[in-house]
Amino acid sequence: MDATGGYSKRSKSIVYFVVNRYQINRMKEQVHEIDSGAYIIMSEVADIFSNNMDKV
Repeated sequence: MDATGGYSKRSKSIVYFVVNRYQINRMKEQVHEIDSGAYIIMSEVADIFSNNMDKV
């Protein structure tokens, strides 16, 4: 997603995705390989709903 830095007002990109708890360490490693200064925010998710369940 396109975003704007709250302080810097510079253009930013946000990547939002869902992983299970067994994928967290690998996800963090891969994100920091791509961008060592990336922020990672984690939040527990109870359910995911979609009209396109065949694509999930």
